Amino acid sequence: MSDENFTESRPPSYGSIGSTSDYNTLIIEYLITTPFIILTLISFILLLYAWPTTADGTAEHYKWDILILGATGWCAVFLVRKPTFFIFSKLISLKVSTSSILTLFFIGFIEELVRMGWLYYFVGEVDKFLMAYWLGLGWATGEAIFFIIQNFIELRWYKDDLEMDGSRYVEERSEIEEILGRPLTKISAWWGVMWRFSWIMIHIGFSCWIASISLLVYPAALIHGLLLVVWGYCLPSFGIPATSYGTLLISMTIFLIGLALFGQIV
Repeated sequence: MSDENFTESRPPSYGSIGSTSDYNTLIIEYLITTPFIILTLISFILLLYAWPTTADGTAEHYKWDILILGATGWCAVFLVRKPTFFIFSKLISLKVSTSSILTLFFIGFIEELVRMGWLYYFVGEVDKFLMAYWLGLGWATGEAIFFIIQNFIELRWYKDDLEMDGSRYVEERSEIEEILGRPLTKISAWWGVMWRFSWIMIHIGFSCWIASISLLVYPAALIHGLLLVVWGYCLPSFGIPATSYGTLLISMTIFLIGLALFGQIV
């Protein structure tokens, strides 16, 4: 699940909070899968050894400042989510459902435009592939950190309500369940590892697209916006397995195209 969903825009549906055993199982899974998410990020750093331009693995290939820059890009986009929803729902006075879909779609466009701005304003022409790769990895790192924190916060809502007869976080739980199509405690945390793996490839891939050919920002923005709409609004209809595997295939395609644009694969 992408953390860029707009849960506040969905109508409430008061589902079951699950059982204590469901909660205990999920908290154990979260504790186990969180290191795997971190290892997934590390694996994409180690992957740099596979290409001719970085085969020696020397220190200059590690662009930690660009990684941090990428994380700030994700944070910048995160901060405009609610203002964007406010514009559609309040100032333009669209229906909540329409505002939700448009917000998700436009956030995809905004994110790619910000990515292009970061690439062309802060990143130079030297080692362009490495710069784009690290920017995308930083983007994904910021998103992954938020995803991990968000998971434990949302899980706490279920714990507190199990202890208080489900009366405290009814609205928060219903918002999550409207997006997921089921209670959070009924979804394996291992899906989250796949989701992070997919979105890491998407962010690196789109960074490479835009760094290679600036006009590719438009198809990148379109695809990104559509993915956010699917994850934020259509997940109950498509189902978690189909959406997850479909996104994985799309993300691999985006990633491989990005590498091919810089001649890293043939």
